Amino acid sequence: MSMTSTSSSPRALWSRAWAISPALTLGTVVMLLGALFTLAGLVFDPRRLLGEPLWLKPAKFYVSLAIYDATLLYFLSVIPGRQRFVRAVGAILSVCGALEMVAITLQAARGVRSHFNVATTFDNVIFAGMGITITVLWLAMMVLAVVMLRTKLGERTLASALRMGLVVGILGAGLAYFMTSPRPEQLASLKAGEVPVEVGSHTFGGKDGGPGLSLVGWSTTAGDMRPAHFFGLHGMQVLPFVAVVLARRRSLSESLRLALVRAAGVAYFGLTVVLALQALRGLPIVRWDAAGVASLVLVAVASLATFAVSFGRKKQALTVVAA
Repeated sequence: MSMTSTSSSPRALWSRAWAISPALTLGTVVMLLGALFTLAGLVFDPRRLLGEPLWLKPAKFYVSLAIYDATLLYFLSVIPGRQRFVRAVGAILSVCGALEMVAITLQAARGVRSHFNVATTFDNVIFAGMGITITVLWLAMMVLAVVMLRTKLGERTLASALRMGLVVGILGAGLAYFMTSPRPEQLASLKAGEVPVEVGSHTFGGKDGGPGLSLVGWSTTAGDMRPAHFFGLHGMQVLPFVAVVLARRRSLSESLRLALVRAAGVAYFGLTVVLALQALRGLPIVRWDAAGVASLVLVAVASLATFAVSFGRKKQALTVVAA
């Protein structure tokens, strides 16, 4: 049953969402409630952690996961048949997201970091559990991607956007593993026989909690993997949105819309990779050197080449048929 059916009343949307995946439907609601709870925390709890309000990070995660769960409901709605598979994948993804938020919320309530925190045995167990949970979620996304790549999904432009969006989302999720690797100073501490307080960080070439962009906190002085992680994950929303916008332009042919979506997908994937490399080289997103600019130009060229090849091939095929 597709989420794009005729009626769009709240009750009809709820019924369709529940028919697709009860777990993801409940998960979306829980994440929205969690967002309200943590927003209240921002108002009533003055505590700060690493220079920002204690409940800001959980609030951002709740909002992000609410969008993520709702997006997955739409992705699953376009897969014909396979109801057992759809419900199983939806349940796994929803439960993994919920477990992640339990850990983040618990640690925020304690006034300590959730990610990278190994200061105590309890903190270590929480962080390790989060790592296992996200690995399961990542593998489930890969399985979903394989099924979507092998399944006929209907309208070609939207199908292409959904597939590329999921692939970019998997890349964005996978970039989180770079953040869990011990930094040189942490490795030195381990070799010296000391017990580290943290293992891994968002920042490369600096320490977490330094100067950053307002609201998101992304470092403005060192490399930060969060922009690439964020950008990649939200390809699942951006690329399908591009396809929907193009579909409203009736003057555009299907071959042109498809070529534009493919070009956008290549650009989005490439930019995610460039942002990740920028972080690994220890450079913030507000400072680009010659290598970074060259990488952006390469992405633009690859996107334009994809458009030219895709559109040119379709026009050639139409010419052959007409002949």
